[in-house]
Amino acid sequence: MKHVFTLSRPAIGVFLMLWSGLVGVMGAEVPAVTPEISVSLRGVFDRTVEVGEPLRVAVGVALPEESAATITLAPANGSWIDATAVEILVSDGDRVVGTAQPVVRQTESTTVLDQENGANGVWWFPAKVMTLLRPGDYLVRAKLSIHDGTGWKGECVSESAQLRVVATSNDPERVTQRVLSRAHAAVLDHAPAKAAGILDEVLAVDPDNMPVLKLRAAICLLGGDVASAHACITRARTLETRLGGEPSVELHELARRIDEAANEVSPAAEVPAWALPPRSVFYPVRPIVSKSSQRTNDTPVVSVDSKPAGTLLTAVHAEGIAKSTDAPKVIPTTGVVVPAGELIDAKITSDPAEQWAESATAGTKYGKTQYSPAQATGAPNISTAGNSPDAWCPEKKNVGTDWLELTFAKPVHATEVRVRQNDAAGAITKIEAIESDGTAHVWWEGVDPYVAPAVREIAWFAVRVPRTPYLVANVKITLNLASGPGWKEIDAVQLVGATQ
Repeated sequence: MKHVFTLSRPAIGVFLMLWSGLVGVMGAEVPAVTPEISVSLRGVFDRTVEVGEPLRVAVGVALPEESAATITLAPANGSWIDATAVEILVSDGDRVVGTAQPVVRQTESTTVLDQENGANGVWWFPAKVMTLLRPGDYLVRAKLSIHDGTGWKGECVSESAQLRVVATSNDPERVTQRVLSRAHAAVLDHAPAKAAGILDEVLAVDPDNMPVLKLRAAICLLGGDVASAHACITRARTLETRLGGEPSVELHELARRIDEAANEVSPAAEVPAWALPPRSVFYPVRPIVSKSSQRTNDTPVVSVDSKPAGTLLTAVHAEGIAKSTDAPKVIPTTGVVVPAGELIDAKITSDPAEQWAESATAGTKYGKTQYSPAQATGAPNISTAGNSPDAWCPEKKNVGTDWLELTFAKPVHATEVRVRQNDAAGAITKIEAIESDGTAHVWWEGVDPYVAPAVREIAWFAVRVPRTPYLVANVKITLNLASGPGWKEIDAVQLVGATQ
């Protein structure tokens, strides 16, 4: 089946947030004042690219800092973007050797600059242009020229940004930058599957490459695979914690956008195969972070929208901060997935010290009584793996995400949650423990490491945490329905209380 490549609002917001970094748009006019134009190389470390490596350039136009006037940019044909040339010149600045093309053309013909608002855009030099450059030093500049139309007329040229072109090498810094640039170029060519493949070649052997993980999360989001995007960004945040330093604005904002996307992605949309990253991304983070993931001068993710950069949002720490002042708090807790060898069905189901869910609700359900959330309450009552109306089953088979929340009769200081999956196990992506006042604690978030055997089986998924200082009254389970084929069904959920 062919997949139509479209950009969702969350995905567009993610790329604009990670790629731009300039300021707003639009206002009214006073002639006599000349606008200022600037250029900034994007996704480039040490102002250096390799021969044939695509190059992206951000361009901003604004009033002079001391001016209180307004300027209208309204060329006779097109917009200010069409009147702007972004060029590479030889180092003496006399000869143009490459011309960029804008990523997005502005639909509005008139742009107004004032004290608070400027205009911005992104241009790129494709590989076919960069291949023509020999190793050496160059300059990158932008020139705005408007000689007809209404409003301001004239020409303004940016200060040049220095650029060095070098031969292809195996230096880790160069390899990472080259991969990111090629992936960005593929997205700009409307080839997300190609972009994913470029990134996956790296992640298959270096899943702890931070910049590649960030871009891969955004590519997952382009494909509508929210769970995989979440897995990539969760791994990146784990790496960030190990590296120390200040929390990344881009990571927290990307995580927030992914959470928003979970509610906006159409449940009817089919997730393409290229949206799923390699399995290495889902393995535990290695103790040592590769050097190639530690240095980059920006977070190089493609911008695919003409939305003003002035809409760049303030960073929100996705863990521990509520979505609104009235919402319950969400607090992270580090839990571990219990090894499958410890989860023996007969031992768990016969344990009289633990409790099964008393009631349940869910995002969706396949049937009013059969397959309803109530079927996941009480002790297990399914003896054979496979489809059963005595288990909760979401309305959708393998598209989107869903959740099941269970209430237990006696709130306890807990140490573990166990989930019995009777069909299509391996779809769990998050476990939350909830106090009576609604405060949620994220015990675990990631991708279920379960590997389906040749013969279908009932499988347990369990997360273990240190004894909680709070009382757990509810447990919420989030599923990625697109994790694999089959209807995802849950038979029962057990809450393990602390013995002391």
